[in-house]
Amino acid sequence: MGNRRDQIKSVAAQLFVENGVAGTSVRDIAEGVGMLSGSLYHHFPSKDAIAFAILSDFLIDLNSRYRSVLPHVNGMREELRALVHSSIEIAEAHPYATEIYQNEKSYHGPGAPGEIADAVRAAHTFWIDAATRASTCGELRAGLDPVEFARMLRESVWWSIRYHRDHLAERRDEVTDTVVAAFVDGGAAPDLRGGVGPGSADRTIADRLDRIERRLEELSNALINET
Repeated sequence: MGNRRDQIKSVAAQLFVENGVAGTSVRDIAEGVGMLSGSLYHHFPSKDAIAFAILSDFLIDLNSRYRSVLPHVNGMREELRALVHSSIEIAEAHPYATEIYQNEKSYHGPGAPGEIADAVRAAHTFWIDAATRASTCGELRAGLDPVEFARMLRESVWWSIRYHRDHLAERRDEVTDTVVAAFVDGGAAPDLRGGVGPGSADRTIADRLDRIERRLEELSNALINET
């Protein structure tokens, strides 16, 4: 039954992203799995229960991965890189879960199920705590709000996962490197960036961002050419 449940969730996840939860019927899911609608109810009581299970499984694994990797790294760059890389790995293992959460207001709005909302808050706390530690010890650039910095970094990761969904496994390291270079290195205090004189840190950031922008353009063109 466990394998059948996983198959149902896998098919439903893609349908939910393509058509929305409201626009997907139990029959659509059942046909995608190759079973009768009535048989699907032996595994899940409703399509909403399937969506809940997809998100709950994803968030449980995400928080578990965060808890397992963070004790083994130190410093802003290592901690945030571990969070970025772990997020991409878990998103690979749970395709479309992030997109479902982003698309469905019922799961990220005021009326979100308590279990989902609690798990999301727990996940956010890992990012905020890492950025706050970096700010407290002077690793984060002065003047940056650690909470806002953590939010922007975290959201850039989920956007990147969505953008690179079809090639995520092959480009996991590229996406990680780009996000880390743009946000983590860019947000580091000047003396941690290797600057050697007045204004050198800002020039280093500008050069790095120019390179990142060119790289993103190359990746975008590559994706267009592959479609």
